[in-house]
Parts: sequence; structure tokens; C-alpha cells
Amino acid sequence: MVKKQSSIVFILAIVLLIILILAIVIFTNSGVRTYARLPGVSLGDTFTYDVTSFWNISKTNTTVPLTMLEINQTKSFRVTITNVTASLVTTLETWIFKNGTERNSTGLVNVETGYNSGGFWPVVAANLRKDDLLHPAGQNNITVNGTISREYPSGARETNYFTFNYQGVDDEFGYYAAEADYYFDRSTGMLVELYDSSTFLSTNAQGAILWKIKESNVWVVS
Repeated sequence: MVKKQSSIVFILAIVLLIILILAIVIFTNSGVRTYARLPGVSLGDTFTYDVTSFWNISKTNTTVPLTMLEINQTKSFRVTITNVTASLVTTLETWIFKNGTERNSTGLVNVETGYNSGGFWPVVAANLRKDDLLHPAGQNNITVNGTISREYPSGARETNYFTFNYQGVDDEFGYYAAEADYYFDRSTGMLVELYDSSTFLSTNAQGAILWKIKESNVWVVS
């Protein structure tokens, strides 16, 4: 009787193992990855960006947003990784202005959910592949469109990119439609380039913000 029960338990264990393997295969082939999303950045990593804004006004009584003007007074924007715990990344963000002043703030990003606080969110998990969800435990359903090679003085680096459209309402300018192109270094998950353009329908004004990495202690950028 004991041997019979042991055999049944063994068979059930084999069946459960087969079901688990099939589930992993199905999820993987459908583009939903079952592995945990982990950051590729480390404590002390720094990434510095050029940030520029553009604004096109078709109505003479429309003013340029203060945020756009302030961005164009920026010399650079530096992100320093201050802690990495599981899927959580904390950052120190430093705006460096052309007049020599600086402004610091702190941020937090969860690469699993996409939750973020602070002014800088474009940190994603390392080694994502085409059709992977950017934030598998989040709500935005954004996927990686593909991977390209970008040349730097220190050599070629794989870069993930995605494009998406979105809509919103600005307190000052009203309803807008926008399109954004993002490029992330694949091995670190850090932003290397961003172009975000918006059209405000009530005023026909158009605005855009460009981020581009110019320095890092992880690899030579130029």
C-alpha cells in the first residue's frame, strides 16, 4: 500500500512538472517573460545628458511655457545611481544650469511596475528583447520594438528602442497629442536618447524635448 501511494505521488509530481514546463514555454513564446526584471545599473553609475526643448507658436498671443525656457537654460542633467535593491533603483538627479547653479532632487524607479517618483523615470530592466514588456507588472503594455547597434568611442553597444503615441491635457494649453521615441542601452537599461513631441490642438502650438547622453562612467560616450 505504501509503495502504491509513493508511485501515485511520484506520477503526480511528474505531471505537475510537465505542466509547469509547458506554461513557461507558452508564456515565453507569447512574448510574456516569466523571469524577474532586474536593473543593469550599479551603485555609483553616472549618466549625463544634454537636454534641449523646441517650441513652435502659430498664434502671437501664445507664450512659451516656462518649463521649456528653463530646459534651454540647462547645461546638462546628471543621474547618479545611489542604490539598487531587487527591481528598485534610487537616483540623485542634478540639473546643472548655464549660470553655474545646480538643483538636486532624488528619484525612485521600479523596473518591474514602472512606478516612479522624482523627475527621471527612464530606467528599465537590463537585457530586454524584442516584444518584451517594458514593465511586466505595470499597466502601460509598452513593448520593445527592436534592438539596434549604436557606435561609441568605446565600441558598439546594443540599444533597445520603442515608439508610442499618447494623449493628455495640459493645465495651460489644453488637449494635446504626442509621440515619443525612446532608446535604452540594453545592458544597463538606461536612457541614451529620447525625442518627445506634442501638438496642442487649441493653439496649434508644437513642442518637443530632446534628451541625448553625452557622458557616463560606465562606457565612453562622446
